[in-house]
Formats: sequence, C-alpha cells, structure tokens
Amino acid sequence: MDTIQIKGTYKSVTQFLKEGGQLLENKANNKIIISYTYYLKSIDNKDSTINLKLMFICFLENFLIKNNKTFKTLNKEDICNYLNECSKLSWGLSYKDNNKQYIKQFLNWAYQNKLTKISGDMILPKIVWHKNTNIRTYYTKEEITKMLNVIDIRTKQGKEDYLVLSLICYLGLRISDVVNLKLSNINFDENKISIIQYKTDNLLTLPLIDKVKYPLLDYLKNVRPKCNLDYVFITLKKPYRQHIELKTYNHKVKNYLIKANVDINGRKHGFHSLRHSFSTLLLKENTSLYSISTILGHQDVKTTMTYLEIDTSKFKELALEVPNVK
Repeated sequence: MDTIQIKGTYKSVTQFLKEGGQLLENKANNKIIISYTYYLKSIDNKDSTINLKLMFICFLENFLIKNNKTFKTLNKEDICNYLNECSKLSWGLSYKDNNKQYIKQFLNWAYQNKLTKISGDMILPKIVWHKNTNIRTYYTKEEITKMLNVIDIRTKQGKEDYLVLSLICYLGLRISDVVNLKLSNINFDENKISIIQYKTDNLLTLPLIDKVKYPLLDYLKNVRPKCNLDYVFITLKKPYRQHIELKTYNHKVKNYLIKANVDINGRKHGFHSLRHSFSTLLLKENTSLYSISTILGHQDVKTTMTYLEIDTSKFKELALEVPNVK
C-alpha cells in the first residue's frame, strides 16, 4: 500500500534500538520517538514489545508525512484516515487491535507531555479485544509432513527454512526462542536442548530428536558461516550477526503450505499455527495436559487448556451412556 510503508520497518526499528540515530523522517517526530523509547524502557517494556510499539508508530508517521502532517499537527480525522488505510491491509484481528492499542498509548503519553493536541482517549475511548474471533488453527500430521517435504533442502535457504520450521513443528518452540537459540544451548552428547525462554525467562529442556537433530547438523555443517557468534541462526553475509529477521518470516509458512497444496482457506498460517498444531497432535496422542504444558513452556496449565478448544473429538470419549428410562 502506497500510503503506509511496511517493508523494511521492522529492520529499521531494530537498528534504531541498537544504534540510535534517525528513525522517523521528520526530525521533530524523531525527537519525540526517542523520548518515548526512553519512557518505554523506564517502565520495563521488553525489547520485543518496544520494537512492536515503535513499528506501529513508524507506520503512523509515514502516513502523516505523505499527508504533510506531524505528530504535533495531527488531528482526529488524520488518525481515522490512518486506521481506515490499515483496515485495507491483510492484518489479523489481533494485529489490528495492537495497532490501535499502541497508537492510543503513544498519543496519551504525547498529550500528557504536551507534544500533541489530542490524546488517544479522545480518538479511541475504548479498545475491544476480539477474543471470541481468535479461533485457533491446527494442521494435521499429514499436512505438516507435506509442508516440510516441499522445502528444497538442496539450497542454503531451504536448509535454514527447514530447520526453523522443524524446531516449531517437532519441538513446539516459539519463534522468539528459535531466533535466540544458541550453540551453547545444545548438548549433542545427551541429545537435549536447554534454553531460557524469551517470553517467560523460565528454563525449558527438550529432547533433541532425530527429526530436528539431523536438519540442525546439516545447517551447521553446510550453511552457517564459521564465526565466534553463539547464536545458531546468523546472517549468511558479513558482518555476521544474529538473524533477528526470522521473526518476521510468517509468510514463508503460508507459501510452503500453498506449495504443498494444503488448504489454508479460513485457517491461520503463521508460526503460531504450527505451534498450536504441535500441541494438538500431542493431545491426540493422549499426552497428559501437564506434560504438554511443560513442553510448551507455559507458566500456567490454564493457558494450555485453551488448546482443548480445537480438539472436539475428545469430548466424545468423555460422554457417558444414557441409561434407558422405563
């Protein structure tokens, strides 16, 4: 979409958080976002959360610049027009809600600091979270196998993609933990992976099964450049660094599913859907809820229970025979 620049924004924000400098086109806007970044850090927002919040603000600023507006001169109509343009993008409901919520938070902060003429509450008095529409998607074991089989593992990119998706499909890792996986987390002698989860800061130890071990060895031997970095996934060209862009590669899941002729109509098709598929397949194999919760790294088993919603076949096993009434 011409009015909102999406491509490259995540990378720009990440670089800004690491190195500082100019992120927004307008210098006055850039000073504001620098102050807002300090504020977000002061209230203990995680880097990933700050990254996401700044990304949406970048989308807004890009829209405003094209309409000859700044943060100081924007009005209610500008925000309404921005949100209308966002509604035309192929974002999920939760992503659209995040956009509204984070823009609202930013404008409230800016208004309190006398940096804007309007606050977020003046424009968006209430944010509605679409919990009932957040239907979980899962793919069958056959569909997962078909998806993985279409990846061309003869190429370096194919080997990387296959390993990333295998870590999620076969171990249920979050994409944030895949991106932050380190060589020091892997014990080949004992065939296990031990990580501190990025989301929960809790220790998680998983078996290094063959379906992950061999793609991992293939990647380390034939793809990953030799360097002193501890991260498993690094960029393939110098200067080598952590390959954080992997977090934004949701589209690859969709592309491989389509290539494998898997029906994605009405189904989510990102990294999360593969993690949901992993947990559902465990449930279908009669793995205990507690074990699934441990494998997924959930802090509360109630979180894991949400995955029961998509396995209605289990309800039949719980049904009791109704006695005949004479």
